[in-house]
Order: sequence, then C-alpha cells, then structure tokens
Amino acid sequence: MPERPKNIHAESDTMLDKSLPYKSIIMRMEAAVAERLAPPAPAAGYRIRPFVPGDERHWARIETSVGEFSEEAAARAYFERVYLPEAALRCLFVVTERDEPVATATTWTEEEASLRQLQLQWVAVEPAHQGRGLGRAIATAAVRRAVRLAPGEAILLHTQTWSHRALRLYRSLGFRFCRTQTIVMRSKEGTGMKRYPNEFEEAMEVLLSLIHI
Repeated sequence: MPERPKNIHAESDTMLDKSLPYKSIIMRMEAAVAERLAPPAPAAGYRIRPFVPGDERHWARIETSVGEFSEEAAARAYFERVYLPEAALRCLFVVTERDEPVATATTWTEEEASLRQLQLQWVAVEPAHQGRGLGRAIATAAVRRAVRLAPGEAILLHTQTWSHRALRLYRSLGFRFCRTQTIVMRSKEGTGMKRYPNEFEEAMEVLLSLIHI
C-alpha cells in the first residue's frame, strides 16, 4: 500500500473536512530532520511571536474557526487547563501588523508514567488568512522551538483524515506517517490523558479516495 496519496491539497486550508470518515493518524519527525529546518518566513504583513497574557481568547477563536472546537468557551477552557502555566514558552502565534493573532501552533511534552513524547500540537490558521503560507511558517517555528526545548528528541504529531489538506504540509516539513506508534494527549473533555490509536491502514484507504479531488 502506498504511504502517501500524491495529490492531497496543499496547506492552503486547515479547516477540518468532516465529510470523511474519521481515522486517527500519527506522524513523526526525527530530531536530525527538525534540526535542519530553516527559519520560518511569514508572508509580508505578518510576524511570529510567543504567547502573551490575553492570547488565550485568540487561541480559542482560531481553533474554533477551523472546527477543532464547537464553541470558543470550550476551547478557552481547554487552553487554560492545559497550557496556560507554560504558554509563554511553548505557544506561538502568527500576528498581523496590528498584532492580531491569526495562526497558532504549540510545542508540548506529554508524559504518562514512563512515557515521554515531544509533540507539535494544534496547528491552525484562521480561514480568512489561509493560503498565504502561514501554516508552514507557524509549524516551522514551533518545530524549531521544540528543538531548543528538547534537543535530540523526535517530534510526534497527531492528526486525522479530517485534516487531509494539511498532510502535504507536514510531509514537506519532514514528518512521516507512523504505522504502529500511538500518542497520548490531554483530552478535550478534561478527563486526563487520552491515548489516540494509530489507524494507519484505514486512514490510507480514506485518503486514497481523495485522488479525484
């Protein structure tokens, strides 16, 4: 079975496509690949900066706008519960010339018992600002931040078939599909750690159906 469908849309759209069957996908970037990534280059009129107090509402707005949460209140509650104490170090934003956040990504380390996983989480670009390379810029910045925070560690990424339009971006950065590895993350429901399955074979079947798109 081929590992990569060849004509999935590029990263011009990070909206979730919930018309597809949901299948969990785990991707991995080796440390040596992450260390070679060139600095991000946002489009003219944008820049990248870290979280500052008050950005939790912007994170909630961005993530809700792409369909990750059904309402901003739930997204903000999740952010405050999981990220707020370390957000300034781990959460990045692309902002406009007016300092309005329009894209985000987070570098995070999940730990459960003896398991430790460095992860790229919650890459999202507000719909009105998609198609300008901001997804690439913010994901690259977050990976480079991960290299500084945890030198020598591979970086994991959880995604899904609903995010098929972003898969080419992740592949082009150096992430590769994992066939067996699972991943743990904090649940949206606030019930602690959640282990996401690796549905590689099923996900590839769904993605191959997009060849005609």
